[in-house]
Amino acid sequence: MIELENTNTGSEKPTETGAEEVKTYTQEEVDALLQSEVDRRITSALKKQQAKNDAKVREASKLAAMSEQQRYEYELEQREQAIAAKERELALAENKAEASKILAEKGISPLLVDFVVTDTAEEMNKNIKLLESEFKKAVKAEVEKRLAGNTPKKGLPTDKAITKEDFLKMSFSEMMELKQSNPEIYAELSK
Repeated sequence: MIELENTNTGSEKPTETGAEEVKTYTQEEVDALLQSEVDRRITSALKKQQAKNDAKVREASKLAAMSEQQRYEYELEQREQAIAAKERELALAENKAEASKILAEKGISPLLVDFVVTDTAEEMNKNIKLLESEFKKAVKAEVEKRLAGNTPKKGLPTDKAITKEDFLKMSFSEMMELKQSNPEIYAELSK
């Protein structure tokens, strides 16, 4: 026997521990479930293949009804459409590569390239400029938001007098800061 988790949450009661019940299936039930899934997938694949075959039959009957000249023109038109589609794909690939390079130069992640690539270079450049400006605005807003907090206060009191004891308790860096900001006080206290 094979045990599988039962995902039905409707009529089953949870066990005393609160865990879901485990339903036990026989080998025949497992085989039947697997067979039904295989049958469903095969039926789906057969339907897709039948649709493709039907399209080919319609195409062949359409071609059979055409004269030699019409058939030639139709096939030529089909080839031109296929070539045009390949040219569009190639142009998009080239534009994508170029856009990735431009985005990298501007400091924007090349992963965003799909948001700016279009058929024409002019439209693509317009999209890149728009993305760049919006990206910069978002970064600036985030920086301003983070810097909007209180300004940290310096460790040195400027509005009251520093005593000799305070001076002796200061670290070396605080003493150097005092020397730069108030050289007269520093000279007096360092005597």
